[in-house]
Amino acid sequence: MNALKYRPDIDGLRTLAVLSVVLYHVSPQSLPGGFLGVDIFFVISGYLISLIIFREQTAGTFSFTDFYARRIRRLFPALAVVLLATLVFGAFALFADEYRRLGKNASSAIAFLLNFQLMNEVGYFDVASDSKPLLHLWSLSVEEQFYLVWPALLIVLGRFRWRIGLTIGILIAGSFAFAVHLASRNLDALYFHPLARFWELLLGAALAYCHHRFGVNALPSRLDHSLVRHLFSFVGLSAIVSALFLFSGKAPYPGVTTLIPLIGVTALIASGSSSIGSRFLALKPLVWIGLISYPLYLWHWPLLSYIRIMESGAPAEALVWFGAGAALLLAVLTNRFIEQPLRHSRTVRPAPVVVGLGSTMVVLLLASFGVAESYGLPDRPAVRYIKTAEEQMKREPASDESCRGLFPPGRAPVYCRQHNPSKQMIGLIGDSHAHVLFPGVSELAEKEGYGTLLLANSGCPPFVGAVTGRNAAERQLCAQSIETIVDAVRNDTRIVSVVIASRGPQYLTGTGFGPVEASYNYPPITTVPPPIEQNKSNPGKIFADGLRNTAVQLYQRGIRVSYLLQVPELGAPAQNCLGRPLTLTLQTYKCNVEYEVYRGRMQSYRAQVSGLADTAPFMQVIDAEQVFCNDGGCSAFIDNQLLYADDNHLSVTGSRRVAPIILKAALEGGGEK
Repeated sequence: MNALKYRPDIDGLRTLAVLSVVLYHVSPQSLPGGFLGVDIFFVISGYLISLIIFREQTAGTFSFTDFYARRIRRLFPALAVVLLATLVFGAFALFADEYRRLGKNASSAIAFLLNFQLMNEVGYFDVASDSKPLLHLWSLSVEEQFYLVWPALLIVLGRFRWRIGLTIGILIAGSFAFAVHLASRNLDALYFHPLARFWELLLGAALAYCHHRFGVNALPSRLDHSLVRHLFSFVGLSAIVSALFLFSGKAPYPGVTTLIPLIGVTALIASGSSSIGSRFLALKPLVWIGLISYPLYLWHWPLLSYIRIMESGAPAEALVWFGAGAALLLAVLTNRFIEQPLRHSRTVRPAPVVVGLGSTMVVLLLASFGVAESYGLPDRPAVRYIKTAEEQMKREPASDESCRGLFPPGRAPVYCRQHNPSKQMIGLIGDSHAHVLFPGVSELAEKEGYGTLLLANSGCPPFVGAVTGRNAAERQLCAQSIETIVDAVRNDTRIVSVVIASRGPQYLTGTGFGPVEASYNYPPITTVPPPIEQNKSNPGKIFADGLRNTAVQLYQRGIRVSYLLQVPELGAPAQNCLGRPLTLTLQTYKCNVEYEVYRGRMQSYRAQVSGLADTAPFMQVIDAEQVFCNDGGCSAFIDNQLLYADDNHLSVTGSRRVAPIILKAALEGGGEK
């Protein structure tokens, strides 16, 4: 066994990883696979730390106390500074709900549980990733969860004399198989789930075990030749670089294709420090950046996130690059004045440093928890001016006991509300756009002597024969939810009129609207099963056919049927319409969408709905465009009142504005065909 020696090429590999991530976050189109930098970090970390553990356990010097003390001294100095800066700046730059979310994310990050927190947040209604300044710390949580169990597992394996190499291979296969399984069942959890990521760290651990047993520069004897090492490094580096340019975030990730760059990383490290690829990575400029890669990773995302938040999601390109440059400068300063003195100074005793860092993180944890529990400190001077408006923007509860009681346990739709139950009810069905109509419609319906029943799904409109979803499991769940809603309405004899409301263009195109939805990643509406040849799929026709199928079934039951065309989209968070607490360019987002842009976005969708006049003439089409639009564009305001809760959903005020138009069509047939 060779002694563990410093390899500058691995710091160069860290440079490749961190610059890939930063460039991807600055300009995704420039490096589509830049997100793989995190995976590269996992393999490097698994290799280096496992090699240290193997060496110390063999020598009998391993100590859990020392191991975790080193982890604290490595991670906490820069992390504490970045967390403090992010929380303090957020007090001046974030609205109350944003600051509350930051507090929750910060406390989860400090406890190294952020990946689980984010797993619970993701989905159709999750806010844009750009608006989460601590989003990137999920990777730190996954890594520390691994190191919470890995040293103990190795000790158990050693005591029982189990074959460590075989066990690592089994664990890699099991973790990888779990990731593949999760890709087919729950894409929202795949990205953040630790068990779907551990195989990446274990790849590095497997190589570390080989180097521990046979030498840190060893290859199997038949392969131990300089030409083979050069070939290993060249192929490994080529696999990494190719993946960075050719991969896309649209595919399930991590997955089978992720093996390509990560095996490349393993081959590159295995080739040894004398190989051609390693010599390139050992160049001094690359090594220098690699030495500050950790604080650079920590700083870059909060800076880019805040720039995009303050500029309503559409900052000038120069500002984003300025943020990346500022992150590099802060990384240098953090490394020089924070990390180095606390990690390597001979005049500072390790024990007090560890205690001080631990105490600092406890204080930050309590502060973060306080921000979250105080609902983002809504009385801060920076945001007090929009406190009243924010009350109107809060989404109402998704369900209530009165409605859930109409279904077997666990079978109620995502959105299930009942107001003023009576002999005659108006049904609101659809997706989340039906949910936001409920306050205004239910209030006005009660005045007219009617009750209101809301039954709706999230991102899955109840169109018979048309489903949404990123894989077979999601599409099947959508189909079951549609059946639940349609059957419930048909069997409820109280319902005399149904209003269907859904979002439209993104179901036809699979694209969002504006900067806030730049990362929208849901495919267009399809059928069950999807067409064999996806290029022959016609989402517009599938959407219209599904809407017609539902309308026909309800009409045949004697129910009046209306469909509300989607309201204009804003392309930015509704709060930004009120003026951000802090901006860089002193410009405010006025939330006025040009009429031509709005009509262009809606053209195909509205044409499909209008085409139903021939095949479903009994269905009223409700158009609320006049509430929001005129020749000057479509506005989020009426009489200085904000009509939206976010970039495309109405606020309570907005629902009350469109309720009279909806009720007229639902009760009198006054919609526009």
